[in-house]
Amino acid sequence: MATEEHPLTGVTLNTISVRRKALSERDAVTVHVMKLQGDTYTDIVQQMGTNANRIGEVLRSEVHPSTHIRAVELLKREKLILL
Repeated sequence: MATEEHPLTGVTLNTISVRRKALSERDAVTVHVMKLQGDTYTDIVQQMGTNANRIGEVLRSEVHPSTHIRAVELLKREKLILL
């Protein structure tokens, strides 16, 4: 992640390059894959460029409910998870 400094304080800031207001099914599969691979909730939120509520909806299967299963199948197929 690129960084920049705040112009007044000089504090290092992360550059936001992607902003998502909604998550597609493909995004939701990615969220589940990241969680299954051990990424933290906060890192997923930041890397997906959305807010914690959107990620929570996905992980609780409130939106795109079949995507957890698809994520597990994808990881199994790629031999990246043993379930």
